[in-house]
Amino acid sequence: MKITATMKQELITKLEDYLSGALTHDEIREFAWNLAEDSPKEPTKEENIYWSTVFSIIHLADDEHWNDGCTQKDLTDLCVKLKQT
Repeated sequence: MKITATMKQELITKLEDYLSGALTHDEIREFAWNLAEDSPKEPTKEENIYWSTVFSIIHLADDEHWNDGCTQKDLTDLCVKLKQT
């Protein structure tokens, strides 16, 4: 699957919504799981940050990681990297 600019922008928008509190842990995880269903076994170098973000959302979008600040830090860093690619 080729990652399009539209797909990348949708991920950035959802991630920003989540980090601002507009989406719940469950909502962002469901979004990420839907994307993960189409993930390649071996992403290209250009797609690496996109898929890393998807799987980081799945791992970090919960109360435990949110409360220790890990979610906000790591996902914000990934969002910035997505915008730069």
